[in-house]
Amino acid sequence: MVPIVSIIVPVYNCENYISTCLESILNQTYSKIEIIIVNDGSIDKSEQIIMEYKEKDNRIIYLYQENSGPSEARNKGILTSTGEYLVFIDSDDTVDKHYIELLLKETISSDADLVCCGYKDHSKYGIKNHTDFNFNDSVSLHSFMEMVCNGTGGVLWSKIFKNEIIVKYNLKMDKNIFMSEDLVFVLQYVSHCKVFAAIKEYLYNYNRLNQGSISSNISINYINNNIMVCKYLEKIFRSVKLDEQKSKQIIIKRIQDFILSIVEQQSNNVKKIGIKKVSQNVKELLSIPYIVKYKGEFRSTSMYYKPYLFLIKNKFYKSCIIYGLYLNMLRILKRKLIFRKQVSI
Repeated sequence: MVPIVSIIVPVYNCENYISTCLESILNQTYSKIEIIIVNDGSIDKSEQIIMEYKEKDNRIIYLYQENSGPSEARNKGILTSTGEYLVFIDSDDTVDKHYIELLLKETISSDADLVCCGYKDHSKYGIKNHTDFNFNDSVSLHSFMEMVCNGTGGVLWSKIFKNEIIVKYNLKMDKNIFMSEDLVFVLQYVSHCKVFAAIKEYLYNYNRLNQGSISSNISINYINNNIMVCKYLEKIFRSVKLDEQKSKQIIIKRIQDFILSIVEQQSNNVKKIGIKKVSQNVKELLSIPYIVKYKGEFRSTSMYYKPYLFLIKNKFYKSCIIYGLYLNMLRILKRKLIFRKQVSI
């Protein structure tokens, strides 16, 4: 019997990208698919475009919900799905025509519970091939979890899931998490898996050109979201008996990366609200008990980030912001030089 693969596509105001996304899905070499599109309350022309495609291809299932976020949209898609396998595709991305075929082929041949592939990263700096899953033979649960926690390893796309595992353990996205909810879901799923596989091909096209920036103000909801994710991770790691030191290292790195991204972003905000207010924002962030718990263990081998961490640990908040401004200026200059070099070639 030929298995059905359910493809879940959450959509929110994506009129500029949804056509190319759907074209890439409808042109798959593996045709036994159902395409579940969940419109999360779009107010642009996304619905109109989707309905035009739906009239042409009966494999498309269209669902609508009042704006509730991507987690609820994906949960709705999961509940609607009838396929033995699940694939998630973002509405502003595209996939290679062999995407489903090759992922499914590897799943069946290796009897894997989860199969991953590489992706092409499309940004203003060009296209770069990337994968977070470099292994050929069998890999342990703990090692695979570490890969999931690196880079973009925790995203839903570039993976194929078994629906029976999702149903058996009643897995779903947490609607209370608005960032990294995919990482939590993937780790929860992985915790119930035994066999993992990866294919070397770069079959998913990740579109960074449609990404918005972090809010110019530090939102307490944004901070609490990241802390909630870390607590989820701690719980999952304990459930699979991941080495405590390794678990701690993953959490520390996640918090450190989050802190550094916020400090760098706030450095760009100096002209708008002044260095005094920005320094106060950073001080309040670094005074949150959960962050204080790990702050003393921040480490980096990068010559760029070592000064940051020294200033953070020693509470030199204003100096930290000034250094952030300096670092951002260097990055802008570096990008301009690279761009000029590429143009001259």
